Amino acid sequence: MKSKLFVGLGVLIVIGVGISFAFYMIRASVEGTGAKTTAKADLLKVTYDAGDNKLTGTINPKDIISKNFRVNVTPTKGINKVTYAIKLKIEANTFVKCSDANYNSLSNDCEKEASELIYTLKDSNGLVLKTGDLTEVTGEINILLETKTVTTSTDYNYTLEITFKDTGKDQNHNMNKNISGKVEVEFAEEGITTKDIIAGLNAKTETPDFSVTATTNEGVYAVSDGMYGGTSYYWRGATTTNYVRFAGKCWRIIRINGDGTMRLIYDGATCHANGEVTTDSIISNTLYNSNYNRSEYVGWTYTEGLQRPSSTSEGTDAPIKTALENWYNTNIGNNIHYANKVANGKYCNDRNVQSGYNWSALGDRFNYAVNERIYINYAPTLSCEALDTYQLNVGLIAADEVVYAGGQKENNVSYYLYNGQHYWTMSPFQWWTSLSSTLYAWVSFVRSDGSIWWGGVNDQFGIRPVINLKADVVFKTGGTGTLNNPYVVVGAE
Repeated sequence: MKSKLFVGLGVLIVIGVGISFAFYMIRASVEGTGAKTTAKADLLKVTYDAGDNKLTGTINPKDIISKNFRVNVTPTKGINKVTYAIKLKIEANTFVKCSDANYNSLSNDCEKEASELIYTLKDSNGLVLKTGDLTEVTGEINILLETKTVTTSTDYNYTLEITFKDTGKDQNHNMNKNISGKVEVEFAEEGITTKDIIAGLNAKTETPDFSVTATTNEGVYAVSDGMYGGTSYYWRGATTTNYVRFAGKCWRIIRINGDGTMRLIYDGATCHANGEVTTDSIISNTLYNSNYNRSEYVGWTYTEGLQRPSSTSEGTDAPIKTALENWYNTNIGNNIHYANKVANGKYCNDRNVQSGYNWSALGDRFNYAVNERIYINYAPTLSCEALDTYQLNVGLIAADEVVYAGGQKENNVSYYLYNGQHYWTMSPFQWWTSLSSTLYAWVSFVRSDGSIWWGGVNDQFGIRPVINLKADVVFKTGGTGTLNNPYVVVGAE
């Protein structure tokens, strides 16, 4: 059980109305309510002091507001080591990134998807300990996990800075926006993060043969991550070191994304060995879409008459999206301890068309690009068209990720994605005729024999949720990712 030390540093930032871009101002108030002391089982005393003073002022883009605070550790009764977590809990945040919804090509174009509100934590020497994006962020951010060993009462001084970044372009979308929250310091368990897991992977850098299935434990590979940037690390074949316990359930790691978030696929209420046939990892069987006679129905969201909606926030939700999000809200979203660990992840619903074909809603048949990538060129990718990249709390695995994991057209009952069930991916496959010569919208799915195939959107297949854990999630020390010793998320087992 964690013991809260102190809640005291309030942060409030308000964007004033500006006449034009050049006159934007942030009005800021940062204050602390003074020092309080909490004892942990009367063994170790920790004081968190934000001071009584108030900092106010106005700043323009690229300027910074800051607040100093102190954590004091005093050893008592022979106990001289403590681990504490510095957290930022965002209560409200209306800052947004420039997106298609607020992009105005007639003005000084905004910088799409730019991070405009940034936090930075520094130590007393000005060393940057952690920096991160606050734009569109809500919930709890684990800024820093510190372990200190002291022999006498010792102060640890920090500075929290918040910067309104000047993008050099139109930022009208963030006029009159605000953010509020608290800094909290809590006792925490020692643990490991995805950085520690990556450090112990001994990942391979060569490219495996994606034309064949991976039926043995091929370990972990590193690959360029087109969606997140940086390097992604993916598990392949009959791997046995990618089990995670989170939210009272078992998951398998698909990959650690380029930004350090961890991508998981649901394995059930309990963990299952490779090769086991189970329905436990399927939350329900459902249609992808009850409509099938237009090519648009392969979309996670869709607008009739368009290859893809003009924004991922527009269009009609596919029924499978609604069913999946209802499950997430019931099992994870309504529990703050679970939901705060889940990142707003990126999911690909690639509606680009294979070379040599043209898209149409009702006309000539065609394949989507995934067919060419995984069955002809044997070259899966982690890149995705911007308008096909959905930022969500929960989604489905992509067909490319199934191939990275070891799937192909042939059966594979050995790799970690096999569960003996049909289940959907999020990858459109084709607009093609069925046996009855009727044109159907088709989407890729994993068959009960472990192969990657395609089915009509009105077929009934399983849903296997995929989520992404935040990069700062802490796992209990000692976990090895195996069936009997999985990585366990601290505070959200």
